[in-house]
Amino acid sequence: MDAAEPAEPDWLLDLAPRKDDPVEPLSDAPTRTLAVTELGDGPVAWAVVTARRAADHILELLPAFGGDLAAEQLLRRAVESTTIAVLRAFLSGDPETLWPGTEPADATNSYVRRGISMDSVIRGIHLCQETITASLLDEIDRRGRPVTDAQHANELLFRCFDLFSANIAARYSLEAEQWSQSTAAIRAELIDKVLSGTAVDGQQISSALDYQLDGSHLAGVIWLDPSHAQAGAQDELDAALDTLDRKLGQHHSLRRWADLSTVHIWHEDPDGNIYQALRKINESPLPSRRARMAIAGQETGMEGFRSSHTRALSAARVANFSGQQAAWITDYADIELVALISTDLDMTRSFIRRMLGPLAHDDQRAAELRETLEVYLDVQRSITQAARRLHTHRNTVVYRIKKIEEIFGTDRLKNHSLELGVALRATSSLGAPVLFTRPPPTTT
Repeated sequence: MDAAEPAEPDWLLDLAPRKDDPVEPLSDAPTRTLAVTELGDGPVAWAVVTARRAADHILELLPAFGGDLAAEQLLRRAVESTTIAVLRAFLSGDPETLWPGTEPADATNSYVRRGISMDSVIRGIHLCQETITASLLDEIDRRGRPVTDAQHANELLFRCFDLFSANIAARYSLEAEQWSQSTAAIRAELIDKVLSGTAVDGQQISSALDYQLDGSHLAGVIWLDPSHAQAGAQDELDAALDTLDRKLGQHHSLRRWADLSTVHIWHEDPDGNIYQALRKINESPLPSRRARMAIAGQETGMEGFRSSHTRALSAARVANFSGQQAAWITDYADIELVALISTDLDMTRSFIRRMLGPLAHDDQRAAELRETLEVYLDVQRSITQAARRLHTHRNTVVYRIKKIEEIFGTDRLKNHSLELGVALRATSSLGAPVLFTRPPPTTT
């Protein structure tokens, strides 16, 4: 077979992920629907799993593409869309199938605004190509396909990604030119100077931003859940923030877009009224409850502008770990301890599992015992107060505490109540990411 001709697609249409590989697609539904029509469910699921490995590879070597969950998901959507497009290119023999794509175009715009260099973007594309190529060649080898199939795969992938890189570079250059001339870019640069501590003339920057840096600040982060971080998100969030500002009353606020679905915001809040107003809003006033918010206040001056922002980012990080169990708004003041101990999630997970043992299992029974123990320790081991707080019968609390003592032994409850309290507090905030997903080992 001539290596320049499209390969027979029979082996391609048999692709499927391993049974133990979870398939959790992130790309837009139209992207996947078209691919399923052409390729079938198996190859698309294979592409989703392969894309996850490719994105992990990129994030490990180029951490600038991550930084927060929304940014990471934007990258993962782009890589998944591109991986699916690679399979479609194999089927058609057309390298142009990889472009244009909504997901990689959105991601490229975001990289410009976040200051990620074009060299890094191209490097990321090469890492993606590396993973996809290795995965496809493994499939060809596993099936005992002729060497010409491997040669054709290499040639087609090179042509695909060469053209794809050129299109991304062109898109990046156009977006960079437009962005550099925008008012938003100038304001973002000034804000970055304040956050980095390189700003000298606070009065001049305050005037340029129409925001008093020497005042009191409430900082916030607002973002869309990853499944909604797609085209049109910025316009939607802009409109939502305008609505929220009207609800909060007359005041000055400042916005800086971190990416297409995440915005950093500061409110002038000298009397704490904005903070109190936000704390009283039980349900999100943002559209469809898809947007979430993290806040930190109240800090004063340029140093306070920076520190409140850092604390708001920490609150957002904890909220993202918590997933859907978190309220629409997360206040740093409520989760400060958890934020401090979870800067290294692997260490936090290890601490929680060592302290809680079988209670660190992700199931309803363990969750029930964790809640009971957390309240029991919080009310200084009062069965009566714990029952009242839990809205349950006293005998139920007694029974649960006895079960906990059987698991831990009385010595751990007596001598490690502080550590247990911290572990329980962290678990109730962070949820599944720190729990066992399989039955944990029994403690001795």
